Formats: sequence, C-alpha cells, structure tokens
Amino acid sequence: MVNTNTWQTSLSLQSFNLEVPVDDHERIEKVQEYVANYINADWIESLTATSERSRRLSPPAFRYQLTELARKAGKRVVLPEGDEPRTVKAAAICAERGIATCVLLGNPDEINRVAAAQGVELGAGIEIVDPEVVRESYVGRLVELRKNKGMTEAVAREQLEDNVVLGTLMLEQDEVDGLVSGAVHTTANTIRPPLAADQNRAGQLAGLLRVLHAAAGTGLRLRRLRDQPGPDSRAAGGNRYSVR
Repeated sequence: MVNTNTWQTSLSLQSFNLEVPVDDHERIEKVQEYVANYINADWIESLTATSERSRRLSPPAFRYQLTELARKAGKRVVLPEGDEPRTVKAAAICAERGIATCVLLGNPDEINRVAAAQGVELGAGIEIVDPEVVRESYVGRLVELRKNKGMTEAVAREQLEDNVVLGTLMLEQDEVDGLVSGAVHTTANTIRPPLAADQNRAGQLAGLLRVLHAAAGTGLRLRRLRDQPGPDSRAAGGNRYSVR
C-alpha cells in the first residue's frame, strides 16, 4: 500500500530505478527473497522430472563416440577404389585404429606400390581382393538380380568390370557390411549399382544420409543408402547400405 493515489503512483513508477547495483548486497538479498516467495518449486520439479535432456556433443566428442561404436561393431567394409592413394591411406588409418576391416579392391601389386609410395603399411585389418580373380563368381548372381531387365552373362561381365558394381554384389551377398566410394567415382556412380541390384521392393524411395568425418587430415565421406517405404509399399523390408 502507498499513500498516493493511482495516478500519482503510476507516474512515480515511470521514474522508478529498476536497476540493482552489484555492490548493494542488501537490496540483492531482498529481491532474491521476494522472487523466491513466488516461485512454485513443485511445478519446476515436475518439469525436470518429465523432460528429456538433449545431449549435444562437440565435433571431437562425436568423432570419438563414432569411432568407439565402429570398433565395437567390428564391421567389414569394401573399398572399390582400392588403389587410389587417399583410399589406401584412409584404409590404413581405419585398420590401425581398429575402426573396421577394410577390403581393398584392385591389383595387389599396384595397391602395395601405392602404399609404399606413401609410407603406409598395410598390416592386419587390411584385405586385398583382386577383382580379376573373383569377378566371374558374381556373374550368375547379377544375372539373377537383373533378369527382369534382360540381363545376360555378357552384359553382367561387362558391368562387373566396374569395381563399384563388384563391391555392391559383395555387399548384397553379405560378404561385407558396407561400401565406401567417392574418391574417384561420382555420387551417381556410387549409389546407382545398389539401386539397380535390388529391384524387388517396388514402390519404395531411396534415402540418403551423409556423415562428415575428418580423420588425421584425411576426409572420409560416409553415405548410407537406405530403403524407405514409399506411398504404395506394403512393407518396409530390410535395409541395404551403400556408404560413400
């Protein structure tokens, strides 16, 4: 209550100093006490009890968490561009850190030459597969997958000359868990083979997710190709992954 009327009080409030000096401890304590008396503690506690805290990671923490998850997963990844210098170096880093077992597709002599030129050691965790040796074993499977499109053995052999197609067949056969490409091939050339290899799920859309991860100065671009149910699909089915 004040001794002035409403009009005079409203005028006085316009000139009222709302600031509290930092050295006026007495006034600070009074303000804190006054505000505290009007805070509903039970209501605030009810908010924190039901809310979910969003955990945000710094880029280094995110990379560390991603690396640890990869180590625990113990996946096997095929690299169609197996003789490309950056790919060879990245594979060596992944193997050294235990991130994944890397399968390099390419001529073994050329891959070892590229590794030696960069001072890279290809030890445990690195597998080298010569496409010339294994290519023929995937011809029949590619013909079967694309028979509705008129695929012949001759055309299948021609397409399997592309290591991305060969790696995709390895992925389709569950011989590897992922495929990394993109140092030489375009995005279209990387994702087209997985789409063409699996035509059994009509009415579905292809989704693309990119994760950027720089490791020891080497840029790795990981892309996951995921089948998602389209408007007319009746079931989502399984997932197939193409990583770039």
